Amino acid sequence: MMQTVCFIAAVPEQSLPGKRAAKSKRSYTGVKFAMKTLSLLVACSVACPAVAEQKLPPFTEAVLPMESDLYAVSIGPGGPGEEFGSDATNGGLYRIASDGETEEIELSDGQGLRNPTGMVRAGNQIIIVDGNEVISTQPDGAVSWRQGLDEDGVFLYDIEVLNENTLLVSDFGRGAFLSVAPQTGQIQPYHGDLRISGLARFAIAETGIYAVSWGSDDAWDSALYWVPHSDNGHTVATLSEGFGNLESVEIVNETVIVGGYRGHEKYPNAKLLRVETDGTVHPLITGSHSRGISDIFFDGSSIWLTYFYDASYAELPSQVAQNLD
Repeated sequence: MMQTVCFIAAVPEQSLPGKRAAKSKRSYTGVKFAMKTLSLLVACSVACPAVAEQKLPPFTEAVLPMESDLYAVSIGPGGPGEEFGSDATNGGLYRIASDGETEEIELSDGQGLRNPTGMVRAGNQIIIVDGNEVISTQPDGAVSWRQGLDEDGVFLYDIEVLNENTLLVSDFGRGAFLSVAPQTGQIQPYHGDLRISGLARFAIAETGIYAVSWGSDDAWDSALYWVPHSDNGHTVATLSEGFGNLESVEIVNETVIVGGYRGHEKYPNAKLLRVETDGTVHPLITGSHSRGISDIFFDGSSIWLTYFYDASYAELPSQVAQNLD
């Protein structure tokens, strides 16, 4: 799946449109987002390691490698202008074969997908979060269950495996965590009254959760948070601030890396950054050339980056987390 291509270096660019308006944190229904035509100046640097990139369906939010295939969820042709507010089944689940051939997978229950933003593997199932629903499907589209949460403001965003009996989900709309039973799809509150405004994606460590928040489109107000598993989950610590529209976070060999759309106030062109335990932020050499990283997935050997606006992904070696700019 890897191809040898020239590394595209980050260069100064015009300000990018926000993927999600800050006011959508509490009320998302009917929100429309402006899409602007962007041009990105790029430069090739032979001194940097080769980066393999493959094309994806437009507005893909996340990818998931399984055996020799790659699975992807896309919010559909409407893009961010339809996200949060759309009830149309424009979203999709896709399989990308090792030869690059893309196939859309139809779900067996005939209900389709609207705004799928996250997925995770649980046994032989792919569990997808889609608006106010969680869907469990086999890779061929055979749906095992579909559960909805009909409460005001819910917009489920990311999903991760806590243990064999519990999946965790972030509720972007209400800034809360939820638990989901992988066998039945039963949804319950998790961490009580804990709230993180603009809660986006998260990564689970042995002793707690790293979570990032989406901020306003004209300020450096996104942050990285730490939520311990103990203390009933009521404690939230801000580890690092000053980011612009963070969306993703992952733990790579005990190193925390984050991805977003406007980098950090000190490194505005770096879309991929490393965060030290004391909150110090470093831009990473590889992976920052895109217009924004919507998801980061580490499979134990490779880092998978999803480039939302570029409709592509990259598979990078884990050593990238140490390659400081």
